[in-house]
Amino acid sequence: MRRSLLLPCIAVSLAAGRAANAQPRAVPRPPPTDSACTYSECALGIVPTWNGLAVVRGNNGPRVANLHFFWPRQIAPALRGPDGAVPGADSAAAHARRAVSLRRVGAALTDVGVLAAGVAVARSVQRGRARRTEQVLGGAGIGALLISVPFQFAADGALSRAVWWHNVRYVR
Repeated sequence: MRRSLLLPCIAVSLAAGRAANAQPRAVPRPPPTDSACTYSECALGIVPTWNGLAVVRGNNGPRVANLHFFWPRQIAPALRGPDGAVPGADSAAAHARRAVSLRRVGAALTDVGVLAAGVAVARSVQRGRARRTEQVLGGAGIGALLISVPFQFAADGALSRAVWWHNVRYVR
């Protein structure tokens, strides 16, 4: 008697599973956009420059911000965009502020490292040999430069996320 019930139960459960998979799935709707501007005209991109990473508008558009390597300035308003109420604007601004904060730490370490190593080399050249003081100063400068690298890369990543959040508004 048990075997006779087992086969119909399996058949019913398989049929129910197929019916559940055949139901239409809800498709998420894209977020509302803040303008009639197209992605290729208004979306932001990142371009490397000699003094940092430039944020440019569109394919060949103007530079709207620059995350400088040596003396970073605030870029959050440019990445927030003209309408701060659109989806992603607050996230873009938050990631932009984080990028500037990380870049400032990296820039300070880079500046101190370059200055310390430069002083050590200049004093060594002036004396004709590197004394223990110059060796320690040069080593500290190189150490500061090495420590600055992860901060610089983290700032680049935060800028990339800020640009991504800015560009969400142009999804159609």
